[in-house]
Amino acid sequence: MERFELRHLDIINGKQSFEKLIVEGSDLLEEFERSLEERYRSEMRTIYAWMQMVADLRPVPGTVFHPISDGKDGIREYEFKSKHLRVYAITKPNGKIVVMGGNKKTQRRDIIRLRELKKQFIKFLLENETD
Repeated sequence: MERFELRHLDIINGKQSFEKLIVEGSDLLEEFERSLEERYRSEMRTIYAWMQMVADLRPVPGTVFHPISDGKDGIREYEFKSKHLRVYAITKPNGKIVVMGGNKKTQRRDIIRLRELKKQFIKFLLENETD
């Protein structure tokens, strides 16, 4: 089973906290950002602006931030999006955990990976609970 940790997402500071999921020592969001071509960097800055608005409890258009699951398992999944980029997050008490980024063209595959990582993360948390 994979090991997970959470790190504060330094670029976002507001009333809601934003953390990023680290998987086996790999920062998936940072790796995604490093892989971006220069022409997509402004889109990533826009996604961070949407995240900041969410953190500040300000309204955000549903076209750029919306749930992609109903949260029946207790943890709702979200998508931040721009024209070409997607960033996937899950709920946590008083905030969001940013899991990974992806591209519009790989969206279906990325959502499958998001859900698998979420499932593994929940299992990891349950197995490492301290009483």
